[in-house]
Amino acid sequence: MRWIAFSLVAMVLGGLGWMGGDIVAQTGAARPAGTGSRVALINLSHVLKNYQKAVSFNNEMKDLISPLTQKQKGKAAQYEALMKEAQSKPDQREAYEKQIRNLKRELEDGANEAQVNISKKQDDMLIVLFKEIQEACQRVAMAQGYDLVLHYNDATTSQEYWSAMNIARKLQAGACMPLHYGPGVEITNEVVNALNSAFTRTAPGAATGGAPAAAPGVTTGGAGAPRP
Repeated sequence: MRWIAFSLVAMVLGGLGWMGGDIVAQTGAARPAGTGSRVALINLSHVLKNYQKAVSFNNEMKDLISPLTQKQKGKAAQYEALMKEAQSKPDQREAYEKQIRNLKRELEDGANEAQVNISKKQDDMLIVLFKEIQEACQRVAMAQGYDLVLHYNDATTSQEYWSAMNIARKLQAGACMPLHYGPGVEITNEVVNALNSAFTRTAPGAATGGAPAAAPGVTTGGAGAPRP
């Protein structure tokens, strides 16, 4: 189960961006007439892979899911073995059918219970991450004078970027996908740094440092859209 970037990206992509009028109202400064608006971009996939709290949440989910998965695998193996054994002993069919029904019910109950527990924890995590990402975007935008912040969701390595799956996703997606943008437009790394800086102040044991450099061929941080 890849909650990780999984469900997390899908739900966080609900719409991160706001018009500059709100930001101007909060700072109390009006943009002079005749000047253009400043627009910034963030790659949410990159943010979620590099924000230390998101990574920590992801690891928590793995630790939670792993024993449940192993337990279900064990019961599934028992179920398959029992089915084979029942087929080899047709004279005991009735007794085997009862055991098979009970084991099948245990598998279904275990799956349902795990889904409820995991979904609740995921929902709680998503709310926390979405709020903190949005607040970090607002802080960076206000500090650097951006009027509009737009998000997009794209690959973070050259291999992922030029994969057939990613290209097909771009062609099918209804949202805007940046094909080119000039230097200084994207603020993904600044948002990641702002998130990690705040996180390390409240989590002494957390790792320090900014976001890792983007892979060759994929630019993250204002140098334009990826090119071959």
